[in-house]
Amino acid sequence: MKELTRITQRLTEFRVEFVIAGGLGTLIHGSALLTRDVDVACRMDGENLGRLFDALKELHPIHRMTPGRLPFTREQAEQGGIRNLYLSIDWGQLDCLGEIKGLGDFATCQAQSEALDLDGAEVRVLSLDALITAKRAMGRPRDLHAVLELEAIREKRRGEDSLT
Repeated sequence: MKELTRITQRLTEFRVEFVIAGGLGTLIHGSALLTRDVDVACRMDGENLGRLFDALKELHPIHRMTPGRLPFTREQAEQGGIRNLYLSIDWGQLDCLGEIKGLGDFATCQAQSEALDLDGAEVRVLSLDALITAKRAMGRPRDLHAVLELEAIREKRRGEDSLT
């Protein structure tokens, strides 16, 4: 997880507006499932994507889902109009999503997130309920497995809250 949180710390340092989602979000909420990438809901305008480019430029960002795996450039970032970015960088994979299935756009995701300290950096992470909704909407077997685990975590937390 340390490698993955390094990516989010870097985004925070460069003031990129994002909300952690996906597998890293489930790990932060207590899941034992493994993930190899960082999924974030991200404001996809030119200004925010420009900050994203600045954060990643030294890490050699390339579009991993395109033929030829072309570099992610400042011009692409500042132009905006990008829905999703699927990048490989020196530290791993980063998926910047303009919308999270089951939840909606960045503003909606931000409203359904909470601020948490992650290795000394304050980041926004989808709430447990929002992650469950998003994972259920994805519907893939691994997401549905995550839903079961996240629901168990939620029930355990509710039980602990009722004891206090």
